[in-house]
Amino acid sequence: MKQRSFKQKNQKTIVLTAENPIGRILKLSISILVLLVAFLIFISCSDKKKQKAETATLTVTKTKPIQTNSTVSSQVTYEIVPNEKVCMVNDRFMGVKQIPIDVDGTTYFGCCQGCVEKLQKNIDDVRFGSNPLNDKKVDKASAVIVQDKGNGSVFYFASKEDAQDFISKNKA
Repeated sequence: MKQRSFKQKNQKTIVLTAENPIGRILKLSISILVLLVAFLIFISCSDKKKQKAETATLTVTKTKPIQTNSTVSSQVTYEIVPNEKVCMVNDRFMGVKQIPIDVDGTTYFGCCQGCVEKLQKNIDDVRFGSNPLNDKKVDKASAVIVQDKGNGSVFYFASKEDAQDFISKNKA
């Protein structure tokens, strides 16, 4: 800190004090550093609490299969689903109505704008699937669609009879 005195005629002495700017910058830098360290400590503690909460939630949500008369009840793993709830590009059951895409009077369904383009242009022959019973080509728009409830993938069949046959052959 520097001090200077000035004296003018018929007036009191004026004292001016000037603080060193490097000292102010140093104090400001230290303050910022302390705040940054405090913030990092707060964030790291917050993540640990979040991880513990997620772990607890996962532990709570685990369940055992329901047993009836000492036998485990089986679940149906395949079911026929509505075409409008299937993305016909990703071959996945989406659970909600998809974007209808009209191609020469035939309606296909996709989940995003990329799917719209692929179905309109039939990129990689995407409008057609293969019947898993006989490997025949099936138009997805007119197909009977069966969902694998275990992973959400779908299979395309030319008729409801083929779909039912597939489901009964693959019952758990």
